[in-house]
Amino acid sequence: MHTLIDILQAVLFVGIPVGVFSFLMIYFSYQKGYLSPDIAIKDAFKKHNNTSQSSLSRKNKKDLLFLHSKWVTFGGGFYGLIALLTFIIIELTQFFNFLFSITGWQDIIALFTLDTLIAMIVDSITNMVKAAIWFTYWPNKFNTENYIVWILIAYIGYRFAAKYALRYTLDQQKAANSETIEE
Repeated sequence: MHTLIDILQAVLFVGIPVGVFSFLMIYFSYQKGYLSPDIAIKDAFKKHNNTSQSSLSRKNKKDLLFLHSKWVTFGGGFYGLIALLTFIIIELTQFFNFLFSITGWQDIIALFTLDTLIAMIVDSITNMVKAAIWFTYWPNKFNTENYIVWILIAYIGYRFAAKYALRYTLDQQKAANSETIEE
């Protein structure tokens, strides 16, 4: 019974959020032309020759939108996506903690000191390292004995989202092509 509850928690707290985030990232990769339906996602992040139909590579990183660029920075695929999601969560948590700790103007003015700016840069780098080794960050956040199950649920959410994003993109392309033919 305890394992079933743990699986349900994993689906709610990891599977669904990872699935939704994965769908959005992959869907917009197709929409922006970073991915092609002709290339498997696992191959999209590999070093390619000039005939490649994927621009999700370190070579093209400067041409990508911010989140896609960070996804590539973290290695792409499932691992990179979880690292990116971890980075976003860490940064947002720190932002909201700061926001709710403001007691007056002196806290806001303190943001513009050199010490604070250096601390924010160092903190951001530290957060990137934490995100890159996300598998050591999350066990402290989730109280579970079945951490491997949680990772598997996250991976299943990612794979389902990737397949659905591809199917949705192909359906949109078919609909657009049929509208063009009817006109």
